[in-house]
Amino acid sequence: MKRLYLLFLIVFSALAGCTAVDKLSERTIKAGEWHEVTDYIDGDTFRIKNGKEAETIRLLYIDTPEVANDDKGSEPYGNEASAFSKKLLEESGEVRLTYDQEAKDRYGRTLAIVELKDGRILNELLLQEGLAKVLIVEPNVKMENVYKGLEQQAQHDMLGLWRSGEETSQSDVVPVKKAEQIGIKLEVNKQSELVTITNSSYDSIDLDGWKLVSVRGNQTYTFEPIQLPAQGTLRITSSQQGTKTDPDSVLVWEVDNVWNNNEPDPAELYNENNELVAVWEDE
Repeated sequence: MKRLYLLFLIVFSALAGCTAVDKLSERTIKAGEWHEVTDYIDGDTFRIKNGKEAETIRLLYIDTPEVANDDKGSEPYGNEASAFSKKLLEESGEVRLTYDQEAKDRYGRTLAIVELKDGRILNELLLQEGLAKVLIVEPNVKMENVYKGLEQQAQHDMLGLWRSGEETSQSDVVPVKKAEQIGIKLEVNKQSELVTITNSSYDSIDLDGWKLVSVRGNQTYTFEPIQLPAQGTLRITSSQQGTKTDPDSVLVWEVDNVWNNNEPDPAELYNENNELVAVWEDE
C-alpha cells in the first residue's frame, strides 16, 4: 500500500512539473533580464531583440489611443502617446519585463510590465500622463487596483485624453473601497524582506483570500486559509533567511527580492472583498 502511495506521488509530481514547464515555456523572453529595443509601433506596442528573433511587446494593463492607418486617422492623443513611448524607449535603449498569469495575447504578442533603465515603469507613466486608459483582461489582474488609481488621478487632473472631460474609462473605474477600521497594522522591513501584520482587535481574523501587494515591486501574495490571532501578529517573508529563526510562525512568499530597496515601495493589504484594509506608505 505504501509503495502504491509513493508511486502516486511520483506520477503526480511529474505531471505537475510538466504543467509548470509548459507554462514557463510560453514565456520565451526571460523575465528580469535587459533586452534591446529594436522598433516602435505605437503607444503600447514595440519590439525587442530576443536572441536572433524580434519579439513584439504589448504593454500590460493599459490601452493607448490608436494611431493613423490606411482606413482612418489617429484617435485623439494617439500620436502623442506613440511619441511619448518612443522617446522613453529610445532613451532607455533596453527594457526589463515582468509578467502576470498569461504572458501572451491572442495575437501572440508578449504581455508585459516594462521597466526602463532609470527604474520607471512605462505602463504607469502613460497612465500618469493621461495618454492611456486601464485595460484589464482576466486572468491578468495583479495590478488592477494600482493602475485604476493612476488612471483616476490623471482623470481628476484632466491630463491628456481626459482634458475634454468627455472621455469615459474602459474599465468602469470606481474608487478603491476601503474596509471599515478593524485594527490592522501593516509594517515592512524591506532590507530583511519581512512583512508584519498586527491585529490589535480582540477578534481573530480569517485571512483566506486576502492579498498583500508590493505596489512598486508589482507582486501579490494571496493568503490561503489562516487565522490572524486576536492581539497577535503574522509575518510573511520573501527571504530564505526569514524562516530560520521561527519557521512555524512565518509564511513564505515564494518569490525572492519582492521589495524595491532603491525607491519607495508601499504595501497594501486587501480583504477577500478586494477592500483596502491597511497601507504601509514607505515614506
